[in-house]
Amino acid sequence: MITTNAVVWETYTLIRIRALSGRELALGFLEDIQDGICDMERVRPVDETRAIDLLRRYADKKYSFCDALSFVVTEQLGVAEVLAFDDDFKSYGKHVLVF
Repeated sequence: MITTNAVVWETYTLIRIRALSGRELALGFLEDIQDGICDMERVRPVDETRAIDLLRRYADKKYSFCDALSFVVTEQLGVAEVLAFDDDFKSYGKHVLVF
């Protein structure tokens, strides 16, 4: 399983804000990432530029910047299957969704 550092940042914040004992659970999540629960691909400046271009190109969509970064990185790595919790990857239409 692969994720990006941008997804890690977003997930940490979501856990911290929404979960009971959020800070402790969020820190545990970061520790799991450090322990190698999945591979982490670091977003590069060129990925950010490509994500911004993608957001401009799909102006009719409400993709988050993090989702746009994920689209760019998964395409770059040749990842075809993604685990997603919203419809953004489905509407993007370039990945097979695994829930």
